[in-house]
Order: sequence, then C-alpha cells, then structure tokens
Amino acid sequence: MSVRHLDRMFEPRSVAVIGASERPGRIGTTVLANMAGSGFAGALWPVNPKYDELLGIACYARVAALPKTPGGGPDLAVICTPPDTVPGLIHELGARGTRAVIVLTPLPAGVRQAMLKAARPHVLRILGPGGIGLVAPAAGLNASVAHVGAKAGRIAFVSQSGMLMTAVLDWARQQNIGFSRVVSLGEAVDIDVGDLLDFLAGDADTGAIVVHIESVGNARKFMSAARIAARGKPVVVLKSGREGDDRVYDAAIRRAGMLRVHSSADLFDAVETVARARPLAGERLGVICNGTSLGLLATDALDRIGARLAGLSPETVRALRPHVPDGAVPANPLDIGVRADTARHVAALAGMLAEPQVDALLLVHAPTSSAGSTEVAQALAPLIREARRSVLSCWLGGAGVAEARAIFAAANLPTYDTPEKAVRAFGQIVQYQRNQALLIEVPAQSGTPDVPQAQAAREAARALVAEARAAGQDRLAPAQCRAVLAAYGLVLADDGVRDCVDDTPLLRIDMKVDPVFGPAIGFGLGGSAGRAADDRAVGLPPLNLVLARDIVQRSKAGRVLDEHADALCGALVRVAELVADLDGVAGLVLDPLAVGAAGLRVGEAAIDLGPPRPESAMAIRPYPQALEQLVPWQGGELLLRPIRPEDAPAHVRFFAALDPDDVRLRFFTTLRELPPAQLARLTQIDYDRAMAFIATRTGSDGLPETLGVVRAVADSDNRAAEFAIVIRSDLKGRGLGTILFAKLVDYFRSRGTGALTGDALAENTGVQQLVRRFGGHVLPGNEAGSVLLELPLHAKTS
Repeated sequence: MSVRHLDRMFEPRSVAVIGASERPGRIGTTVLANMAGSGFAGALWPVNPKYDELLGIACYARVAALPKTPGGGPDLAVICTPPDTVPGLIHELGARGTRAVIVLTPLPAGVRQAMLKAARPHVLRILGPGGIGLVAPAAGLNASVAHVGAKAGRIAFVSQSGMLMTAVLDWARQQNIGFSRVVSLGEAVDIDVGDLLDFLAGDADTGAIVVHIESVGNARKFMSAARIAARGKPVVVLKSGREGDDRVYDAAIRRAGMLRVHSSADLFDAVETVARARPLAGERLGVICNGTSLGLLATDALDRIGARLAGLSPETVRALRPHVPDGAVPANPLDIGVRADTARHVAALAGMLAEPQVDALLLVHAPTSSAGSTEVAQALAPLIREARRSVLSCWLGGAGVAEARAIFAAANLPTYDTPEKAVRAFGQIVQYQRNQALLIEVPAQSGTPDVPQAQAAREAARALVAEARAAGQDRLAPAQCRAVLAAYGLVLADDGVRDCVDDTPLLRIDMKVDPVFGPAIGFGLGGSAGRAADDRAVGLPPLNLVLARDIVQRSKAGRVLDEHADALCGALVRVAELVADLDGVAGLVLDPLAVGAAGLRVGEAAIDLGPPRPESAMAIRPYPQALEQLVPWQGGELLLRPIRPEDAPAHVRFFAALDPDDVRLRFFTTLRELPPAQLARLTQIDYDRAMAFIATRTGSDGLPETLGVVRAVADSDNRAAEFAIVIRSDLKGRGLGTILFAKLVDYFRSRGTGALTGDALAENTGVQQLVRRFGGHVLPGNEAGSVLLELPLHAKTS
C-alpha cells in the first residue's frame, strides 16, 4: 500500500499531455481540451511531433524537449499514445523526474508488465491503464476524457467503471453537487482502491468518499485502508459484478465501518445523502405529508427496510392540533391535508422538530392549488438549515416541483423525487451509523485464553492437525475432530442433538475460505431448514463478542434466540480463534448445533484440511500472540503484549490513574476521561498498520491492570511510524518506559520500517531523553513549544 507521489497526481504544478491532438475523436484531443478548459493554473504542455501548437498552446515534439522543472520533469503526465510506446515513455518520464502518470491507453498483458518494470526504479505511480482519468476541480485539473467536468466540493468518487464515473459527473452537475476528487481506476495495475482510500483518508479537501468496486485484488490492503478511512469520514460503497461471495463482501464492507448500497440508483441517492444529510440522533423517523396516500407510501417503505416511526408526545399532539384538517388527530405520519398552505407547512415543521422522540424528519410534498411548492420551499429551507436534526425531503412531481427541488439543492438540503428513495436514504444513514457503532463499542472479555492449560490444549490441537496433514488426511477423523473442538471449548455431544432443544431451532456454524477475503465465518439455521431458508450471516475473523453478536442478530435464527445469544457469540469467537490458530484448516462445519439451558452442544462436526494458509490470507490480521513476552521487573514479572479491544476497561482505569500533567504531555490537551470513540481507537487497532504494546499484570483486586503503553502507526509506505508512550504516573522512573520502547523499536525494525518519529512538547524532557538513549535525535518542532523526535531504524535508502 502506498500514497507516495499521489499528491503530484492530484495537485500538479505542471501537466504534460503526451499524444495531444486536434483530430476529432482522439483521446488526446479530448484530454487537452478538458485540461485547457478546466482553469488549470499550472503549466500545460502538449506533446506531439506533428504540431507546433494546439489550442494556442506551444506543443513539444517529445518528452526530452519539455521545459525543465525543479523536479526535472512534469509533475503529471497523461499518456494517450499507442500501447507499444508506453513502456518507453514511462522510462523516459521517470528518468526526467516525473513521479505520477495517467495511462489512458488500454494495454495488453505483456505491455503492462513492461510498463511496470520501467516505472519501478523511479517509484513512478501509474493510474490505469485504461479508464477515463481523473478530475480534481479545486486544482483546476480535468485530466480525463469525461464529457463533463465537476464543480468543487467535499465528496471524493472512486470508480472501477469509467462509464459509471461519467454518469455520476453528469448527474451531479444537474444536482449541483461538487467533488474533491473523481477518479477512474482503469485496470489498477499500480494505484488501486486501497491506495486511494489511504490517500483520501488524510485528504483535508475530502469530507466523504464514494467508491464503486467490481473486484478487490489485495483484501488485507483494502481492509486496512478502508477501516482507517471510515473511522474519519463517511465511506459509501457500491459493489457490482459476481466476483466472490456477495455475503462475504457485505461482511467486509460492514466490518470496515463503511456503508454499502446495492444499485446505481442507490449510489446516486447516497451521494446526495452523504453530501447533505446531518448525523442522526437515533433511528426514529417523523413524516410530514400533505396527503394521506403520501404518508402511506413513506410508511410502507419504512416497513420494507425495518425502520420505525417516532411516537408523538401529548404536548406535541396538542401543539399540532390546529395545523391538521378539521376532525383529524395529529399522528405520525403527520397529514396536514391537501389544503395546507405555506403557513401550515411551517407550523407543522416547527412542531415536529420540537418533538424529542423525532430523530430525523421526512417532508413529503405534492403540488396543490392551496400552496405553491416554490413558496413552501422558500419558507422551509431557512428553517431546515438551522435545524439540528437531519431533514430529508421529497418533492413529488415533475415541472411543478422542479424549482422547489432547486431551492433545497441550492441550500445544500437532501431532496429526493420519490418517498421510497427518501426512506431508503434514511435507511442508509441508519445502517451507516450502526456500522460505525460497531467500531467504537467496547467488547466484553472474549475468553481468549491466557492460562497455561488452555494454551497447552491449543498447542496440542496444532500438533494434531499437522500430524493429520503429514499423514495425507484431507479431513480429521471423528476422534481428532472432537479433540480439536474441545481445545477451543466446543463440546461434541456423544448422542447428537434432537430436532430442537428447549423449543429453539437447530443451528449451524461454518467456515469457508473465500477466494478474495480468505476465511469467513457463517452462522444461521442448521439442518434441512437452514438449507431451505438459505440463512447464513457472515463475518470475517478475528471476532470478539460485539462482532459475533452482530453476526447472530443479522441471521434469521438469531432474531429469535436473544436468550441464548451469549452462548452463541462465545462459540463464534472460539471458532474464529480456531481458524486463526490452525492454518491447516481449510473448512469447518458444526451442524446441527443446539443451544438451551444445558448450554451449547455440537451434534455433528467436520473439519477439512488443506495446505497451510499464509498469515496474510486473512483479510484482517489476527491478534499477534507470538509477540507476547514475559519480562522481569521490580522483583516480579510483567507481560508485554499487543493491546486487545478487551483491554478497554483496564485502559479506562489506566487513564484515570494518570496525573493531569501527564495527560497533557501525552495528548497535548487536558482530558478528564477518554471519549468512547477515542477509547475504541486506542484499543481496537489494525495490527497490519499499527502496534500498541502494553505492560500488564493482575492487580491486587484480581483485575488486569495496564501499567504503561507504547504505540506507533506506520505510514502506508512503511517509511516511518509515528509513536507515543505513556507510563502510569506512580510508576515513572522505574525503567518501564525503556522496556516498552525497546519492544516497540525491535518490532518496527523487524518489519522494515525506516524510522520512528513523534511530536512532543518541549517541556516533555522524559521522552526526549528516552529517544536519545536509543540513538535518536530531538529536532525543533513545527510549532512553538514543540519538538520533533526521530529515531532511524535502518540505513537510509533512496
């Protein structure tokens, strides 16, 4: 994964269009016209030996003739020439100092490989080949063959389909929606979705990201970048095509905290939603309509997505009574009648916004003779802009409501042309917030064993699987299967299980290896009933109890098993641990599985074997247990290990034990307690990109206690990792910081990271001494009162 030189691609100071032309229908003709007409303030250089000038711009015969720049060559080159010329041009541009190229020409496989080989020595980044290029409106950049440009805005759109990109640009222009970046990936042989998500996550000009994907090449890279991006800004994904199991893609998108939509129509609406809707306070919707049938359309659509209407308090009912037709009682949906004038619309809106049970509001309006839609929109738009709640609108009709829609669009308010679309948009916001909530929920202890007996049993299970594979088995024998399951706390019943236990249905847990995302855990109804119902909710390992509960609740079976949810979640977590531990397990089925007062029992089980899976086969890196280390300290022993989500309660106690001055030195601000979102970020880390080691032991109260923590997050190129360290205030000066920092240094040195870096307040002399002790440097900071800490881990390379 890398974002190197992507800044040159999106904000170049000079652009060369190689293969520029004036002949109609040529790619180079369109690109040059788009660049010349986009307001680009930098240098624009057409390259084609057939012309002295194009569009009044001096044209150069070859790359070697281009003017010299501080970097040697143009920041960005757009190649529109025949396939066999591309590798040579890439070599020439790279040698000149160009570091970003868009290749619009489609290339055969052999030429693609030659192009990549030519780019590699220069770390030259390539968008494409194929596709239709990119648009960055704020930079005046339209290096594309799109038939329309884009206005500047805060949404980034990344698409694996060039035609969908042009459709979105066309639609957005009509809707007055702007973009920060619009990118067509083409064949994505270098720059891919993961790279762009990583770049856009830190892009100050981008407030939300919309992605269209047909396939994922590197699942771990994609998941790592997606999880980082989705923690900071909304990410909406449309998956098309038939690659892989759709349920596994759904699980991956959900796990990353993104929102999935299922059609191009929903994608357009999602762009509208992320551009204009406010966050929801909850999931209860209020509806205002000027006709009974309009309210019914909205409530029917709500039923289909499983959402609910808000209730109305007696106070709201009394306040709204004067604003409904004679004889009617205010309710939700609030029907203000076909004769409602502008004043009644305003009063209804104010009354519903005052109702505390209404978390979001939908206005459904059809034109009538009693109130012009334009006048209603003009009156409501200022009120909605000042509202704290999200208000969606549907102006139902054609030319009669076109101006009303335009008024709301100009006011940056979300509007839709049917009630069903508006309700689906509400459902999208709800689902997105649920996915985000999964990222910050603190799980209970998962049951991951730290006791020697449990670890010994799991080591024996590993040995058993290895012996079975060495013997040529492709499936464990029943006795072997029983022993492996027992090592993970799963009981295989001697007498099977009956059709149902305690009136609960039979269940199934399985693991299948997806060709894209690797091992995927499934849960649902078991036996013939499960096969008939096709009930399988999917999640990606590793799992904790929060993630397991989400899988259970998404299945048809799980919706009727609340009483036994804890037992089921525990079983899913243990299966996920088995899958992570035993890389020779190629498939697993527990079916039927029964849960009741006697606990959870497995009726039948099958474990298939295969070649050892590489650790990278799992889309999300599991907890790296091999990094655990016992160290002597102060006459006893401490456990140094990577932090886990289940450490959150101990982390809260650790934070509470810090002196306010130590909090200020660590966080650069005063905090009395850790907000839930920040606690989740500190304890739920992506082990593929970040590492946090804690020093822990069991306290006198029998609870685990965290004594210190050191953490670092590597950049996407692995050139540097930014670190921070804090020791419990009453334990400072006892060597614990040195022990933890040495652990961090060894880890990042082993993964090839170039340097550890950090920012600190100048008065924080302790961390400065620590860095110097390890051979690092303390440099002036970027701001007054700060210093920059730098510890090289390897000899510098170019």
